[in-house]
Amino acid sequence: MLNAMIVEDNAIYRYAIKTIIRWEDYGFQIVSEALNGVHALDLLQQQHVDLIVTDISMPEMNGIDLIQQVKHKDASIKIVALSSYDDFRFVKEALKLGAEDYLLKHDLEPETLQQLLQLMNSKILEDQEQRKQAQIRETNLHEMRCLLGRKLLLGELESAEEIASQACAVRFPFKQGPTAAIVIDGAFPRSGDHSASEETQAMISLAIPITNQKTVVMISSAQERSERKCREDALHQASLLLNRLQDASKATVGISTIGYGLKDWALLYQQAETALTQSVYGGAGQIYTYTCSPLQEGESAKSKLSVHFVAAAMRSGNAAEAETQVDLFFHQLLEVKPPLGELKNVLTEIILLVKTSALERHRFSEHVEQLYKQMLTLLEALPQLNEIKRLMLEANRRIFGPYPYENTSMRKEIQVAMAYIEEHYAEDITVVRLAEVLHLSSNYLSNLFKSETGMRIVEYMNRCRIRRAKLLLQDASMKVYEVAEKTGFQEASYFCKVFKELEGKTVKEYRCER
Repeated sequence: MLNAMIVEDNAIYRYAIKTIIRWEDYGFQIVSEALNGVHALDLLQQQHVDLIVTDISMPEMNGIDLIQQVKHKDASIKIVALSSYDDFRFVKEALKLGAEDYLLKHDLEPETLQQLLQLMNSKILEDQEQRKQAQIRETNLHEMRCLLGRKLLLGELESAEEIASQACAVRFPFKQGPTAAIVIDGAFPRSGDHSASEETQAMISLAIPITNQKTVVMISSAQERSERKCREDALHQASLLLNRLQDASKATVGISTIGYGLKDWALLYQQAETALTQSVYGGAGQIYTYTCSPLQEGESAKSKLSVHFVAAAMRSGNAAEAETQVDLFFHQLLEVKPPLGELKNVLTEIILLVKTSALERHRFSEHVEQLYKQMLTLLEALPQLNEIKRLMLEANRRIFGPYPYENTSMRKEIQVAMAYIEEHYAEDITVVRLAEVLHLSSNYLSNLFKSETGMRIVEYMNRCRIRRAKLLLQDASMKVYEVAEKTGFQEASYFCKVFKELEGKTVKEYRCER
């Protein structure tokens, strides 16, 4: 059933138009009535209609102005003008503005309205079918454009003649203007607003799905000649795309340089993919641009050295030491930034250590196996270092069992206090803060801690921090002040003083022995 609206300020004429025939018999239902053009426009915001029958002469907004505004907003709405003899001179103008037909109020007869509604019904249904077929053709054409774009990105078309032929066949909107590739690694919506090609006077864009998680958006500015301006446009478009995603914090965007012509698409895609690899060290939720400077080579010794220490800590069965060595390992990765291939190799090596340690200790449980498989899965595309580290630490805790401080003969409150210190040693922990965590008074906690451990809280805290610091000092590239900061000491001088008191040697002497 099609929707109709009657716009007429005269209640008698309005009633006559509604009741002179049964509109339903001709495929229409009257869904709204308006007193003038302003009222009609308000109703159109709330209700879609297919046909408007409007008077020409009305207060506030007449039928001529209404026709003009309706056609501007939705040209598919059919309009019939109602006219009396006095304002018949406006009918020609109404028809010129897009009205389909007109009715004379004084000659309104059932047969006339019946014929008119039958005609309007046929026109509306015909137009709907034409729009449907046009949409199907455009969808098919868009899919063929995306298929051609995918072939260009993957380098499957080599000859210029073949590229030109296929581009002509699908009316490919990209010509020879400056072009950039934007790779989006994340959940990219496939709605028409994003995936359909958009050809505007300033910019052409086409979103091409590569996998479920990866989409390439190609943009071109045919009128632009400045490469600097094109790069700025690409960065702006990438920012808009990232902001549209539902979970932008988990998505990453890589941008290529500027290329010219369809033959450059494969290279631009490779560049954008290379830019994307920076997210391994820089994190997700950001935009990375391609740079010709490769990541530094020749730093693998540090990575392998850190794997050696992680392996030694795992063999010792000391959970706290293993955790610290894992922290140090990932810290070195972020500093060295090895190439992606080498990174995957060294991560595979350390992940295999988890499985080996679990099997040796007969702790390769279903949960550990699941963590192990999750880490391997994260290596397949762009490794997510933070997530791999988190999974590895969780696996270690399940493999090596309780920490040394988890003494069952000790009071539960002190076990919790020691666990908190071991976990938050790098933070500015105070006795007051620790007491708040345990919901105890500071004096009571201090006395209880001393009676249970034989140490003051500050002394135990310093011992924990120095134990961690000794592991970090094995990395010769780390400055003393960096080690102090990472282990919770506010001043490097105080760190050196505590180290000398507890270890009986200076930091420099300790490093020389290593």
